[in-house]
Amino acid sequence: MSEGAPSHEGNADVDRRALADRLLSARTLLLARIRQRLVRAGLTSTQAEDIFSTTLRRTDAAAVAGRIVSGIDDDQLIALATAISKNAVREQARRERRDRERCEGAARHAPQAADEPVLHDDADDPFLRLTDAEAMVVQLRLRGAGWSLIGEQLGMSASAAHRRYYRALQRLGEGA
Repeated sequence: MSEGAPSHEGNADVDRRALADRLLSARTLLLARIRQRLVRAGLTSTQAEDIFSTTLRRTDAAAVAGRIVSGIDDDQLIALATAISKNAVREQARRERRDRERCEGAARHAPQAADEPVLHDDADDPFLRLTDAEAMVVQLRLRGAGWSLIGEQLGMSASAAHRRYYRALQRLGEGA
């Protein structure tokens, strides 16, 4: 290959940029469709920008994998981006539903008095050294909840939930 000839990879990058530019030019239309889907799914339309970004990333990944040709016409590209954003909205709705169910499940099992130590008969159990709030933070974290979700559930900031978790771990380690 001569020095002046563009490489195949260089052409692929140009094609990817061209697809992204075409999607960005249809941004207003795609955002409107994304907002409609979000509202229909019971989500807030403020997440539209995130879904649009996800759509751009997934379209780019499809172009890299060779599943989208650079010669695709604008109507087909917008239809494809709409389908990709539709899937992204569905995934977001599932994530939020799972988080909500996780919170509701934890709330059903939440102790009433959050800062009083729990008194039980079995003194060998290290978890009995924890307050109800500490036990709840540990329990939620072990179930995969994020710090913001834990904080929201227990009425504290995410950083307070994080600190409480590590203090609970320290307290559990003292009795080992």
